[in-house]
Parts: sequence; structure tokens; C-alpha cells
Amino acid sequence: MAGGHIAGWSPESLEYLDACPVCSARTGQAVLYRGLRDKVYPSTPGAWDLYRCEACGSGYFNPRPTPETVGRLYEAYYTHAHTDAPDYAQLSLLGKLRRILGNGYRNYRFGMRERPASILGVLVAWLTPNYRALLDAGGRHLPKQPKGRLLDVGCGNGDFLQFAQRAGWEAIGVEPDPKAVEVARARGLTVHLGGLETLHTVSEAFDGITLNHVIEHVHDPRATLTHCYRLLKSGGWLWLETPNLDAQGHAHYGENWVGLDIPRHLVVFTDRALLRLLREVGFARVERLPYYPLCERVFAMSRAIATGASPHHPPPLPPEERRVARQAEAKARQNPEIREFTMVRAWKA
Repeated sequence: MAGGHIAGWSPESLEYLDACPVCSARTGQAVLYRGLRDKVYPSTPGAWDLYRCEACGSGYFNPRPTPETVGRLYEAYYTHAHTDAPDYAQLSLLGKLRRILGNGYRNYRFGMRERPASILGVLVAWLTPNYRALLDAGGRHLPKQPKGRLLDVGCGNGDFLQFAQRAGWEAIGVEPDPKAVEVARARGLTVHLGGLETLHTVSEAFDGITLNHVIEHVHDPRATLTHCYRLLKSGGWLWLETPNLDAQGHAHYGENWVGLDIPRHLVVFTDRALLRLLREVGFARVERLPYYPLCERVFAMSRAIATGASPHHPPPLPPEERRVARQAEAKARQNPEIREFTMVRAWKA
């Protein structure tokens, strides 16, 4: 089923799949794109084939690097530098107002004690649903009460760990990038170098687990979610966000859609496939989380890739494409199956 030799990669550095890594179907695997190259980091060697499973709809690269060699894909990847927000004194007047109002809402919503803050931020957030949805998603919908132990899988430099700690959680992380781990530990955070295998002796230890754009990078998503299930206490929750292959941005931009992140996103789920997999590994209840506006940003990043610009700092969309993105936004708000990202929380009984 899979293609042959990939330039720049030895045969032993690649693995070839004979079944879908999401639903394990062995038939109905069709090539969606052939010969894809990394346009974001052109130094990444190879041309890659993306398959789509006709059984569950998910996409996956085949062949792909093995777990031992996949690190090569990240040699030129974004850095994990310290990314604390600018000091309040350095902000413009508008920036200061945003900080004060945002802190006011975060203190109310997550039980934080950020300063400076104004309770007016709560009113502003409730009067502007899109703004409130962005703030809620930025805090990964952490419950205000009760607090507990939290694990962030693929925690990077620890930005969210710090957020969770300020919200009163006992938060630790796992991260395979040694540079990121070094930064996180320098910030006083508890971060294990590696993946979930570093917690192989632990079970039912966490009240919450978050995976923010992580599951698409793992070789065996079913095993990863099963491990998360085992690590959760009874009644614990898993928060997860990942690109959705059925997104309107993918339909519009094709192979240039930023959600493919060629070839680092080893698996790109559909909304339905992810929800089904979560239930299959044992989660008793799976809920889609409230929508927040994404289309204009994702469309701008995808257009940047298509035109050879950087998706990290994309130029504004031209008027016609901005109109298309806003139409997509309205459709995505109504239909979660075509949103750019799937964002869910799943509960262990």
C-alpha cells in the first residue's frame, strides 16, 4: 500500500503501515496526496504520501519515520524559548486595558489571582462571546473547582503549566524535546523528558490531562489515549485539541492547509473518528467544547504556506479570501464536524 524509498531517509529509518493507525482497517486506504514536501521548513528531507482511510476518514503519512528517527523532523522546528507575556509597564494603553480586563475574567473563570485586574473584564467577556470563548480555550477550560493534579502531555516550554499552577493546580508535564525541557525546568517546573512512557509505573494519579495539538504527532494514538485513561483518577477528565481533516480550510487550501504540518502530523483525525476512538478506549462521556473563532487565522496561515510566506507571521487575507473565511466561520459555528480543530473533553467513569 505504501510508497517506496524516500530521499534523505534510509529504509531502516522508516516504517510502513498495513492498517489505519486510528481504526485499524486494513482495506479502503487511498492516497489523498502524493509527494508532499515540507514548505514550512524546506530543509526537512523527503517527499511524503498522505493516505486517507475510507472507514474512519482519518489521514496518515505512509511510510513515516520510526519512533527512533522521528526527531529529525523537528531539527528545524519552532524554538521553545521563554515566552512570558511582556511586563505590564511595557504595554501600550490599549495593551494595558486588555491585560486588566483579561485578568479580571481569568480570575473569575479559573480562580486565579492575576494582577492588575478589573471585575469589568467579566462583563466585557459576557458581552463579547468570541472574546470569552478565546479566553476559555486559552485556559483549556480548566474547572474553577475542585483543583487537583494535572498532567500536560507535550508541555513544551511549560507556558500552560505555569498558567495551571497560577490557577491552583498541582501541574507537571512530559515533553520529548530536551531543549524545551531545559527551558521549563529553568522556570522551576516539574517536567519529565520523554513521553507518557516516563510514567509507566503510575496509574490513577491525575484529575486532569491536557493534550494541546499533541495527538497528531504520536505514532499510536490509540495507545496514547489508553495510557491517558489509565493515568486518570475515576471521574477525571482529558482535554484535547487537534486539527480536523474535514475542516473547511483543508477543503479550500488542499495540501497547503496548515493542519497537515507535513510530515510532522503523522495522523490527522476527523471529528467523528476522534470521538469514536475516545469512546472505544473507555471514556464514558465525550463532549465537544464551545466553539471559538479560528477560520480567519487558519486560512491566513494556510494561504501563507501556499504563497511561500511564513505561517508564523502570515500577512492579512485579501478581501475576497477574508470573505470566504468569514463565511466558513459561520458554517463552523453551526457544524462541529467541519471546524478547523476538534476540541473535546472526555470523562473517565
